[in-house]
Amino acid sequence: MEETGKRPWSDLPPEILSIIGNRLHTRMDVLRFRGVCSSFRSSIPRPRYDASRFPFRIPTSTPRFALFLRASTVYAVETPDGAAPSGRTRWLLRLEESELERMRILSLFSHRRIAYLPHEFPEVLDSLQFRIVEIFREYTLECGGGTGGLVQCAQKVVMHPDCVGSDVDRCSVYFIDKIGRLGYWRYGVENWSHLDDSQGGGYDDIAVYEGRVCVVDQFGSVSEIHSSFGLQSLSPPIYSGNHRGSGGFWKQLVVSSGDLYLVDRYTESIAYSEKTRPTCDFRVYRLDRQWGRWEEARSLGDSAFFLCKHCSFAVSALELGGGNGNCIYYTEDTYSYYSMEIFKVFSLADRSVKCLGFSDSIWRLPT
Repeated sequence: MEETGKRPWSDLPPEILSIIGNRLHTRMDVLRFRGVCSSFRSSIPRPRYDASRFPFRIPTSTPRFALFLRASTVYAVETPDGAAPSGRTRWLLRLEESELERMRILSLFSHRRIAYLPHEFPEVLDSLQFRIVEIFREYTLECGGGTGGLVQCAQKVVMHPDCVGSDVDRCSVYFIDKIGRLGYWRYGVENWSHLDDSQGGGYDDIAVYEGRVCVVDQFGSVSEIHSSFGLQSLSPPIYSGNHRGSGGFWKQLVVSSGDLYLVDRYTESIAYSEKTRPTCDFRVYRLDRQWGRWEEARSLGDSAFFLCKHCSFAVSALELGGGNGNCIYYTEDTYSYYSMEIFKVFSLADRSVKCLGFSDSIWRLPT
């Protein structure tokens, strides 16, 4: 019996290539797919280059008041052998593409620009030679007026829809302001609006989950923002009571492996100011979609959660170099904008906290 020879990837039928291409969710995946060969390239269009649209100015009712939407992306990068003096390396870094073919490297946990790169970091990142995986896309809002410059004016921002084919002109922006109020802006509208709800604030985090924009309040109750910009409850609160002391100090949402998690941060109860209390513990909960309730998660499996200032995301052990899952990476909010950050990691296995030291650079992963 004659053996069947291997067929090149370019022989795949166009309809199959189109189905595969339409399931790609990130710009990096589309670019790498189109780079395989001419048949792959012709099966799906090139992704829109929206970097030139950012910072995107949002109109306001006050002409002298400026409001800008900025975008940045967290990538996992693995360099090939010989690309760096130390051989094969892995990095976790955040890039802000502000102009066509120009970008800035930002701190992973905050939004500071990194001016000095480690000596072992490669001079050129070639997406055809390096393994580059898009982990998370973050948005921030900056506002200002007069000569005071622009400052961060929201603690969390999401844009929806936000996929490789999304057009900024067709999206809505949702945000939680500095005092915990929930707001939104829809393209074509002259000003942003706050959601009219009975709580009048008290929201901790916002995230996109299964194509829905979800928010969590200080009691751990999650609601969906539906198309008419109203709120629909998805889960009961984790804690009862009428004050934040019934749970942790701060709640953040993380989407990992198709599930929605809530990370509740506990801080020391000793006499610190509200912004300088050190973290002493975390509790993690997974949303049971069938029953609409929270279940405490004793393990994150092979995933690690990163709790950053303006975003939260999960990274698999594969991207971390293996053996680094089931933990939470975070920083303490005790340092000024111009100070270096102190990184810490919390292990769910033994509930220990380890200080990783100070850094003002990009995040190098073990190999």
